[in-house]
Amino acid sequence: MDNVNNLMEHLSQEHSIKIHFDVPYGVFPYKEISNGEWLCVYCDKIFSEFLLLNRHIVDHFKNFTCDKCGSSFVTENTLRNHNRVVKCFKTNYKARESSVSNSRNNAHIILKCSTAYPFRIWQKNFSCIFCRVQSIDPNGLRHHMNTRHANYDITKAFYKRLGNDFIKIDITNLQCKLCLEIIPDLECLVDHLREAHQQPLSSDGQHGVLPFFLKEGIHYKCAICPNEFADFDSLSKHTLVHFQNFVCDTCGEGFITESSLLAHTKIPHENKFKCNRCVAAFATAEERSAHFKANHPINLYTCTHCKDKPRFPSWNTRRHHLIEVHNYVPGSGSYECTTCQKSFKSRSAKYNHMERTHRVKKDPEVKYTCGQCPKTFATKHTLETHIAKKHYDV
Repeated sequence: MDNVNNLMEHLSQEHSIKIHFDVPYGVFPYKEISNGEWLCVYCDKIFSEFLLLNRHIVDHFKNFTCDKCGSSFVTENTLRNHNRVVKCFKTNYKARESSVSNSRNNAHIILKCSTAYPFRIWQKNFSCIFCRVQSIDPNGLRHHMNTRHANYDITKAFYKRLGNDFIKIDITNLQCKLCLEIIPDLECLVDHLREAHQQPLSSDGQHGVLPFFLKEGIHYKCAICPNEFADFDSLSKHTLVHFQNFVCDTCGEGFITESSLLAHTKIPHENKFKCNRCVAAFATAEERSAHFKANHPINLYTCTHCKDKPRFPSWNTRRHHLIEVHNYVPGSGSYECTTCQKSFKSRSAKYNHMERTHRVKKDPEVKYTCGQCPKTFATKHTLETHIAKKHYDV
């Protein structure tokens, strides 16, 4: 028998065995061919390892689908476990499986027909996908790929943890493997493969890759726009801006894949942006920023000699203010007590003197009393910090 379907039909017709054709057969069929390779009997794809076929064959047995998020499962029991554990907030959400598969197929063709090298980032090093060799220099990674993985198995480039995310590729010194023509960038490569070599690159999905010009590893230039960056982390964050294919309707945050957007929508958006100076919380980062500018001035340095307590953005600007307005004299013994005119060599010595000697004589304007407990504070900032930590439930 070539496959399980033929076997079941033979048993039913020739041996009158009752077969329930309206339900799955309950088995996973595997077929080993010559040279230790494995064949998928449903789509005729060939895999070099059993593990790769084992991951692939499940795609043909996704019989049960979640109505809310579109995730598919082999058995009804796994679907029930999904519904019990995962809370799908976006009702009737349907994932575009065709778009995902088209993107992966496009990435497969790009890697097969060009000198674009896939890579990963591990602890700020450039890592080989196939053998985990790491190099801080991109030139070292390219030399490793040319000498050790010149004819690598394309399917192994899509490692398990990649999921539906796009794979990172180095397009430095990009060439077409079919005609050895030098290609300047990824878009030109895609057009070249379609027009010159009639490669079946789908226009319905994305390219499925994140392109990077690594070059010498000193200055990193974006492969899509003219921007340049001093390190790869900055370039990587910037590159994602060009691939925000799916945008959250609630907060406006963009994502590369639809599955990333779906995972994001499962997190409630209500007031998730909290102020670190008080107990206020907001739905968007813009609202939090406006609140911070209006209620928490960034000028942290205060002049305690003036009655209106002016604030300054830096210690130096307050120092100039003290020199010009309060006759502050830089040098030893320059920190003068405004109550008894006694001088001190450091600000901490003057502060300790004020606390010990003139505590009861302080101007009441400098005191900030907590409305929930008897504690008082010298500045409004310390009072707000106290309320946020001790009385957050008020």
